[in-house]
Parts: sequence; C-alpha cells; structure tokens
Amino acid sequence: MPRRLTRHGRRKAATHQRLIDAARDLISVHGYSQVDILTITERADVSKATFYKHFANKEACVRELMQQGFDALVTEIVSAPGAHSFDPAWVRGSLERAFRWAQENRELMLIMVGGAASTQLNAFGRQYLAQVIERTLISEFPQQTLTALIPAHVVAHLVTGMMIQLLGWWLENDTGYTATDLAEFLLIALQRGITAQQASESSISEASA
Repeated sequence: MPRRLTRHGRRKAATHQRLIDAARDLISVHGYSQVDILTITERADVSKATFYKHFANKEACVRELMQQGFDALVTEIVSAPGAHSFDPAWVRGSLERAFRWAQENRELMLIMVGGAASTQLNAFGRQYLAQVIERTLISEFPQQTLTALIPAHVVAHLVTGMMIQLLGWWLENDTGYTATDLAEFLLIALQRGITAQQASESSISEASA
C-alpha cells in the first residue's frame, strides 16, 4: 500500500500542483514565451523561493505539466471500451482524440512542435510519443508484418516524426483541416503508404483524361 502523506506532505503536494495549474492557465492565454516564473508564482500565490523548492526552472515546471497532460490522454485512449490497436477504426479514433487534445491545448503543444519550440521540451515530447507508440506496437502487433519488416522502435520514430511535423504545421496555420481530417490522412498514410496513395491518384487522373 502507498504510504499516506503527512500534513506537511499534503501541503507540499498541493503547492506543487498549484504551480503546475498556474503555468497551464497562463500559457493557455499568453503563450509560453510570455510567461515567466514571477507570473506563475503570482498566479499560484506563492513566493519565487517556494517555486525553486519544487522546480529547477520554468521548463522543468512545464515539462511536468506536459507529462500530466500526455499521461491523461494516453490513459483515456488505452482505456477506451473495446480498444483494439489492430482495428483501423480504433486507430483512427485514437489519432483523432490526440489531434483534438492538441488543438484544445494549442499553446502547450506549440512549445513542443512550433517554430519557436523549446529544444528540451521538444526532445521530451518526441521521446514520450515514440515510447508510447513503441509500447503499443509491441503489445498489440507482435505478429504483424510491419513490425517483422521494420523494428518496432524504428516504426515508432517514423510515426512520431510524421505526427510532430503534421501537428506543427496544423497548429501554426489556418489549414482548413479538422482533427478528423488529419486522423484520416495519417491512417491512410500508415496503411497504404504515401507512394501508393500518389499512384492511386495518378491512375484516377489518367483514367479521367
């Protein structure tokens, strides 16, 4: 059984979370670059000295904020009723939930995927996403041809790269595409490959000429 926190431990944990919540609220409104430690502590109603008892710097605080958000999203996707990673409908739905979460947390995601992204948080986000995808491949696709031809960790980084690039472009531009559209595009690319898709479009164009 987990050890119960003392009163001091509960107060410390509450302050820790209050700082994270303050960072989330401020970044959502003002963006990462416009938020500093002072504004976070003022929002959380604590001193800067207290902040440094919990985090080494702003990036450490925001990294934990991102970790909490990613963990909650992954838990939601994995625990979805009837979830089966080998089912294209489940994959499409999972991708759509991920893109919607990114849209709802746009300023937070841009820290990781935007043009002015934090190098450290970008690396953290990529590593986290690649690890989640690799774990899913290993647990749900042990006998699949894809993982037999390409190692799971390579597939994970390929998919991660596609998602990171797609998210950065989508969140920074008025593309007109929805989260549903992006989920469908990415699923098609994963299932059929980009070359196969282009070949199919060429065949259609030639047939109609």
